[in-house]
Amino acid sequence: MRKAWALFLFAAVMIVLTACGNNEETRIFELSDQGVESTLVYTHSDDEVISQSTENIINYEELGIDKAQAEEIFAGYSDQYQDLAGVEHSFEFGDDEAAENISIVYEEIDAEQLEGVEGIEFEGDPSEGISMERSAEMLIDQGYTEVEE
Repeated sequence: MRKAWALFLFAAVMIVLTACGNNEETRIFELSDQGVESTLVYTHSDDEVISQSTENIINYEELGIDKAQAEEIFAGYSDQYQDLAGVEHSFEFGDDEAAENISIVYEEIDAEQLEGVEGIEFEGDPSEGISMERSAEMLIDQGYTEVEE
């Protein structure tokens, strides 16, 4: 009987710890503008953004360029993301479109390193936390729409 009670108690504690430990949610925003399809996925806990990933699909034809021109235009753009703490960036060039991916883990970033990096902007000091609600308002003001999961 004691073993059964101990197993029950252990299971109950694990359920409570699991339920309390992870209240992360995601919100997704999309924008289609001038040949670029942009999708932003925010992971947050309550109002604090934990991480953000961005995928931009760039259509060459809609921009009036070809693959070689796209590679030339965006080649230097990737350089600004090299060696940034908490940030990963990549470009993949296909025959008809390029895919740009950026991921940011906010607890790992150095806000001073990110000053002036094109495509990354903050209101306030990101080391004090990024507000999910304020981010959503800013994105909607820029023309993004929120996608329900």
